Amino acid sequence: MKILNPFIATLAAIALTCQARASQVIITSPDQGQTHDALSSIESRGLHWNARHQRLTAVITYSNKAYEQSEDVDRHDDTLAFALPGVRYDEVNNVFYAISKGGRSTPVATFKSVLFGKEIQLLPGAAIYAQQNHGNVSVKLVTGEPDPNRHWIDIH
Repeated sequence: MKILNPFIATLAAIALTCQARASQVIITSPDQGQTHDALSSIESRGLHWNARHQRLTAVITYSNKAYEQSEDVDRHDDTLAFALPGVRYDEVNNVFYAISKGGRSTPVATFKSVLFGKEIQLLPGAAIYAQQNHGNVSVKLVTGEPDPNRHWIDIH
C-alpha cells in the first residue's frame, strides 16, 4: 500500500500539470513599440483599464538611464502602450479575465487599493512578457506561469 500512495500522488500531480497547461491563455498585443535606444531597459510598468472602451493596456517605460556612460549620451525615456484584447473586467467580483479562443475565462488581475487610488495587479500565474529585439518591443499576457511571483518578464 505504501508504494501505491506515492504512485497515485504522482499521477495526480501529472494530471494537474497537464490541466494547467491545457488551460493556458496567451494574448499577444497587436501593438508594436520602438525604443529610441536598443540598450534601454524597463524603468516602469503598469496596467491601465479603459472602462469606456473595455480595454486593458500594458504601459511600459523604457529608459537608457542604466546605460549612460558619458556626458555625450542624454537620458531618453520611451513610454509605450500595448492593448491586450480578449481581457474583460467583472466589476462585481473585481477580477480581470483573459478569454481563451474556446471562450473559457481565466482570472489574470484585480484592482488593489493603494495610497492614492487603486492599481491593477496581476494574479499569481499571470505574467506580462515584454520582448525587446534591437529596440522593437512586443508584449504578451500569459496565464499558467509556473512561478506565481513572476509577473513582469523583460526579454532581450
